[in-house]
Order: sequence, then structure tokens, then C-alpha cells
Amino acid sequence: MIHPTAIIDPAAKIDPTVNIGPYCAIEGPVQIGPDCVLHSHVKLIGPLQMGAKNVMHSFAVLGDIPQDVKFHEGNSRLIIGDSNVFREHVTVHRGTEGETVIGSNCYLMVGAHVGHNCRLGNNITMVNAAVLAGHVQIADRAIIGGLCAVHQYCRIGRLVMISNNSAHNVDIPPFVMSLNTNSITQLNNVGLRRSGMSHKSINALRLMFKILFREHGDLPLNKAIEILPNDLKEVPEVAEFIAFVQSTKRGIARYVPWSEQLGRKSGSDGEEE
Repeated sequence: MIHPTAIIDPAAKIDPTVNIGPYCAIEGPVQIGPDCVLHSHVKLIGPLQMGAKNVMHSFAVLGDIPQDVKFHEGNSRLIIGDSNVFREHVTVHRGTEGETVIGSNCYLMVGAHVGHNCRLGNNITMVNAAVLAGHVQIADRAIIGGLCAVHQYCRIGRLVMISNNSAHNVDIPPFVMSLNTNSITQLNNVGLRRSGMSHKSINALRLMFKILFREHGDLPLNKAIEILPNDLKEVPEVAEFIAFVQSTKRGIARYVPWSEQLGRKSGSDGEEE
């Protein structure tokens, strides 16, 4: 299962079911779980711990040292879950101090980059050339569009969808779409339905969005949250949104409706399909 041209460090621990293609290089203490596949020219650098059924395409580099002038060899590693796909030229750096963590069932497309100390949840998609600076946190089922850049220490909430070709240096709260830089455009309606979320929860989020952004968008967001009815605040997804907003350190993206982002003076904001 290991091509004769592959170079394997004696410190590596590789499950016997792993398939390693031509000209791969595995350096240092790399642990690879069952049924992983390394296509040709993949490079893994330890300390790196990888679960089962991960697939790495040509020229992916996982576990290299961070692009951080503060880095010195020490407590630094990369942890990867199960069933992830790393397409061609993906780079994931281990932590400066501590860990870079990628969950399970993530899909990182061609040229995507995950910087040091990032933490990605499960079922995340990063489209071609999407890049994350250090210490970024991405919650489950988020989609980061192609050529998208996320500033260090930012957070992207659960089920967020970010459009292509945008940059963000503030937090994007859960369940929304972002069409442009540092913006909230609307709820991620399609993503919410596909996630299996109940109609009750989706309707609660729609009402929350209407109150916070359409009716009271002129208020600071925390002030607008105080206006929400108490029974609405008790819906778990609404409570998740509120907790995210109230814990921000970098600030929250502002609401910019479709009509403004597309340069229109009037028209639908795109809430309904």
C-alpha cells in the first residue's frame, strides 16, 4: 500500500490500510488512521495526528511550521479528524503554541489555506483559494467562498455561507449569508433547510432577523437584542445567535441588504427564494 518512491520517517505511525502514492514525504511523528489515501506528492509533517478515511490530493502540505515570526519549536501540532478531503495544493499549518484542529467531513478545495491555531468544526467547505489567518474559528457546516480571506482571531458561526471574493475582519454570526466584505445580507435559508432544522426554529430565526436588522437596524445590535420577546430568545438557535454576538471581541458584521449591495435603490432584499 506504500509506493516505493515514498519517503517515510521512522517516527511515523501508519495504519496498514493506508494507501500512500508516489513521491509522498512523511516527516517526523505523523500518525495516520485507517483507510486514508495519499495521492502522489503529498507532504505530511509532524507532530500530526490524523483520523480515518482522509483523502489528500497531489501537492497538499499538512502540518508545516506556521507563518509566524514568534514560532519556536515546542508544543505545536496539527490534529485532523475523519473523512476529510484536501484537494491539490491545500496547506494547513500547525499551531505556533498549541494546536491547529480540523474536525471531520470537511472539504478543502484547491489552494485553500488554514493558518496556525485555527479551529474548524465538522462539515465545513472551503472553496478554491479561500484562506484563513491564524486563530480563526469556523463552526459546523459553514461554507467559505472562493478567494475569500478571513482575518486572524475572527469567528465564523454555524451554517454561515460567505460569498466568493470577499474579505472579513469581524465575526460573522451563525445562520446568515454574507454577500460582501464584513456584511450580513440575509438568513442562509437554503442551508437551514438542508441542515434538517425544524420549521419552528427557522421561523424563529426569521422573526429574530426581521426585528434585529429590518425593524431596528439603526440600533446597536446588543440594544436591538433587548427588544426581542423573551419566548423568542428561548429558542435554542436564537439563543445561539445571541450568545455568539454577546461574546464577540472583534465586532459583528453589519447588515447590508441585497438592494444596497447590488447598487439598487429599491427591490426585494432576497429573503424569499
